[in-house]
Amino acid sequence: MVEPAYALQPPRDRTLLGALAALLAVAVVLALVVGGAAGIGQWETSLALALAVPLAIVVINYPWAAVMIWLGVMPFLVVDASASVSAGVWAAHRLMIAATLIIVLTYRMLGLSRSRFQLSMVDVFVVGFVVLGVANVLVLSNNPVRLLVAFFDSLFVPIILFWLIRLIDPGPSEIRRLVPVVAAVLGIQVAIGVLSWVAPGVLPGAWLGRAGERTIGSLGGPGPYTVTLVFGALLALHAGVGSRLAWVRWAAMLLAAAAFIGVLLSLSRGSWLGAVVAVFGLLFVFPRSILPTVGVGAVLALVLAVGPFSGQFSVLDERVGDSDTAESRLITNNAAVRMIAKEPAFGFGYGNFERFDESFKERVGDIAVKPGSAHHAYLALAAENGLPGLVLYLLPAAWLLMRSIQLRRFMPTERFLNGNLLVVLWLALLDQFIVSNFMDMLHSSAWGVGLWWICLGLIHVLVSRAAATKREVAQRGTFELVRATT
Repeated sequence: MVEPAYALQPPRDRTLLGALAALLAVAVVLALVVGGAAGIGQWETSLALALAVPLAIVVINYPWAAVMIWLGVMPFLVVDASASVSAGVWAAHRLMIAATLIIVLTYRMLGLSRSRFQLSMVDVFVVGFVVLGVANVLVLSNNPVRLLVAFFDSLFVPIILFWLIRLIDPGPSEIRRLVPVVAAVLGIQVAIGVLSWVAPGVLPGAWLGRAGERTIGSLGGPGPYTVTLVFGALLALHAGVGSRLAWVRWAAMLLAAAAFIGVLLSLSRGSWLGAVVAVFGLLFVFPRSILPTVGVGAVLALVLAVGPFSGQFSVLDERVGDSDTAESRLITNNAAVRMIAKEPAFGFGYGNFERFDESFKERVGDIAVKPGSAHHAYLALAAENGLPGLVLYLLPAAWLLMRSIQLRRFMPTERFLNGNLLVVLWLALLDQFIVSNFMDMLHSSAWGVGLWWICLGLIHVLVSRAAATKREVAQRGTFELVRATT
């Protein structure tokens, strides 16, 4: 039986009474505030405040709930990073994740944590990137306060998620509890994508930015949408393969098939490439599940093509033959390369790509200069933060990949926490990496960046457990050798 990551000592009677009295007082004040907010029509603020106390109690007693809440809520709250975001983003993104990290660190200092967390080389890379990024903003940006907020939202909170997962050190039960949350998000995103084509009037206006053009769900763009679908499909298949129930296995395959159809309807060629690579990788991990999934997906696609999506599927031909977007991206990426060559060490300042890229654009062959924003996350990062910033950002993934290969024989063999999960997470990261080579995920979606660092955090947990197993095997072998010689 796996021990819980945290065990809190039962409070004394007086402490308990005091805590209950304080909680009652806070609840009364909260009710007044919620009522006032609701009275002036701020329903989102009202909801956030009404849930603040019960969710705080849950997170304090079970910190893993913070990761589950973030995964379940943030896809529907994603907005452009700014100082004036909604109450939901303030609560779920800016405050909850950082506060939970502080709570978990406090538990560790008080000896209440049973986490296996240890600092590693990857933390040197991460801290180096954060320090370099903050210095870059302070020195090179024309509005450092605004861009520090953007850096915090888009990059630092996802990095906090990485540390939080490692500190919590989730076991099989925690991974299992992620599955219904991710599956629910996946199902809802697929439904939103379908409705945006066939019944857009039932959806909020904020989710209809590209209705009739491509499928993006509630995530604002095809990149964040498709990496969400692929991540959810991979985790669902992992859970389905590990289940003893036939209906769970078939439900997982059906959900994964719907997800890959959603990727197809995103009309994003970079997303198509990422999904194809992920499916190809699954052939080696879950061959008995991925082949039926592909079959189910083909049947669903055929039904949609001759039914409600008969007109929409014709757009695929136009998208495949569209060269204007590719030419615009070529011009923009070429400008990014020229910016990197101009300032390779420090870049032009975080968030400044749009300020300077037009002056670096030039004709490429017969392609005329065209306006366009960054469509390559890593070129844009290097242009803004310099090559050292890009290297430091990618080194954690490279280091963990090396350690995953070195320790593959010592991976856990538990039901949800095992070598198959490691491969699934690397396939999800590979999909995200490919998609980010076609669009700037680092500025456009804190949710997409968060998925990257969540996958890295879970991979680090698996690598740490494998390293501990290797040490135990080595110590046991040394003990047996000493006993034999004596």
